[in-house]
Amino acid sequence: MKKLITASAMTAALLGAPLASQAATETGNFDVLLTLTAACTLDSTAPLNFGTQSDADVISATPIDAANTVTVTCSNGADFTIGLSNGGNFGNGPLATERAMKSANSSYVSYQLFQESGRTTPWTDADNVSFSGTGGSQDIDIFGRIPAQTPTIDAADTFDSNGLNLDDNVMVTLTY
Repeated sequence: MKKLITASAMTAALLGAPLASQAATETGNFDVLLTLTAACTLDSTAPLNFGTQSDADVISATPIDAANTVTVTCSNGADFTIGLSNGGNFGNGPLATERAMKSANSSYVSYQLFQESGRTTPWTDADNVSFSGTGGSQDIDIFGRIPAQTPTIDAADTFDSNGLNLDDNVMVTLTY
């Protein structure tokens, strides 16, 4: 019985004492952080094509209208602006204060850009038109007009079976 008491006492002493291999545990926390900023992309631009017109159509009192679309994607709620340059031929056409389409030589026809389909609010190079992002693709419409005018035809240009090609290049600036 003496052996049983001694063994029980030793077992109790071993169970009550901490084991040398037992590790202490502590806990802590850390924050997970992210600063999320708005993003915008200029997805596509389309030509503003007035089609095929005769010089009589341009001289006519009825303006020639066309429209195109610039597509952007901006974060939901992100404010952004679209600006349009005056193009490469500004001030060179029959109407010296307007954009102009030019031939390879120096034939010109002036045109205008507008912010809305009624074509009452011009879109000048000083205008950065404001929009708000939806998080999805957005089409921004641009409305063009050739006002009645007499085209400037350079002596080096001739009208052949394909007509006389006139063009301009307008830069689109997306700011957000």
